[in-house]
Order: sequence, then C-alpha cells, then structure tokens
Amino acid sequence: MTADSGTLILIRHGQTALNAQGRFQGQTDTPLDATGRAQVQATAQRLRAEGVRSPLILSSDLPRAVQTAQAVQAEVGGQLETSPALREIAFGDWDGRSITEIEAQFPDDYLRFWDGDPSFLCPGGECGTDVVNRASRFVEGHLPGPGQTVAVVAHQLTIFALLTRLLNEDYQTVWPTHRFNHANAAFSRLTYQNGAVVSAELGIKDHLAGAGGL
Repeated sequence: MTADSGTLILIRHGQTALNAQGRFQGQTDTPLDATGRAQVQATAQRLRAEGVRSPLILSSDLPRAVQTAQAVQAEVGGQLETSPALREIAFGDWDGRSITEIEAQFPDDYLRFWDGDPSFLCPGGECGTDVVNRASRFVEGHLPGPGQTVAVVAHQLTIFALLTRLLNEDYQTVWPTHRFNHANAAFSRLTYQNGAVVSAELGIKDHLAGAGGL
C-alpha cells in the first residue's frame, strides 16, 4: 500500500463443525472448531507478516465471524466493530440441514440456488440481492481512504455478494466461475485510489496449507 492508496481486506471466517459436515449454516450461531481456530490464527499471522497494523475491523456479529475478527485483532491491533449487516444469507428452513438432504427434498429450489439466481428466496430466508444490498451499503460507508486499511470479516456468500458490487460484476454471471469463492479463513485484498479499485487479489489461501480444512 502506498501513501495515496487504501486497502480493503475481505476475510472469510474459519471452519465450523457445520462446514465440515457439509451443512447449510446461514445465520446459525456456530463457533469455530479446532481446525477453524488454527486457520484464523494462520490468517492473522499472515496479515501481520504483510505489515497490516491497526486496521478498522468490521465483522459480522455471528460467533464464527467474531472469533475470526478477534484473532486478527489480537495479532494486528485495531478497532473492532460488529454488525448484523455482514451476516451470512439467511437460509431460513435450510439452516443446519445437509446439502445432500436439501438437494433430494427440494431439487428445483436447490438448482435455482446453485445456478446463482440472485432473486431466489430461500424458504423462510432471504435472497442474494438482499445480501448484496445490506452488506454493500454498510461496507461502502467504511471504504478506506489514503493510508488506511479496513478489514471485513464475513461469510462465503456475503463476501461473494460484496465483491460483485465492489468490482461491478454481475452476480449470476460470475457465480458459476467460482472466481469469488473463498476457502475458510481465505481473504481478498482490494486496493483503492481516489475512491476506485485499482487492483484486486482474490481468495488468498496459500498460508492455510498447514492449518487443515483445505
């Protein structure tokens, strides 16, 4: 980062038991498991090694994200603020259920979701467009200025939704490319100058090779 640029870091939370079991997690209050704790420690150490210091840390208020944000804060310092605007998509009736179970019981809805239809409304939950709007509205109010670093700790689909807005991409077009997907505790780095993104490094995860879960 140069003196006239700012950095936005988007970090996915570490692994939980529901991740490991292949279940929809949504807004369920699940903590990190042992692998997840090792992953977020590796990510925090990677950010410190790269010179990140005293960022503004914005986190989803769900436990797995808060634990991840706290691990980052312990390594690099900074102010931590939590918000429900950064929560994962609400899967409603699908929360906590296995992916294979949903595929078998709701094949049409399952296909609409995995086709990346941003208007698909999870039963009792919300749609991708809802996530784009709430998360981007919050983050766009905290974009980094020159010399500033902002770290956002959130969730797989939330980070995907944010990147579509921040990089001016079409949600449904980019979905099947997996270009915005993040492994647990992986992160992306966007560099800003004059309020615009000038470079984007996506889904950085090489530091996680020894932490498990990949």
